[in-house]
Amino acid sequence: MKNLFVLPAVAFGLLVGTQNSNAQEVASSENTEIVTPVQDKYIDLAVENLPQKVLEAVAKDFAGATIESAGAKEDASEFKLVLKQGEKEMEVFCDADGNWITK
Repeated sequence: MKNLFVLPAVAFGLLVGTQNSNAQEVASSENTEIVTPVQDKYIDLAVENLPQKVLEAVAKDFAGATIESAGAKEDASEFKLVLKQGEKEMEVFCDADGNWITK
């Protein structure tokens, strides 16, 4: 007879105990941090205004390619170039000295 009262009490205790642990899991997962990448901002730049070293690097390493568009960081330390070689179009990055940067 005692088993009839003990068994429901234990089942209820397990049910309540599991609910509390689930609630704690949800609460701890709310502390996750979302990191978004910062995109570099480039200002549109006329191809004629590119530094000579950048133009020479394009002529040397991408012979026959034309510069479709160019952009520069505000401090002119890095340039983004869209090159077209035949039907192929590519986006490349270089510094003010004409050194290629991989992204």
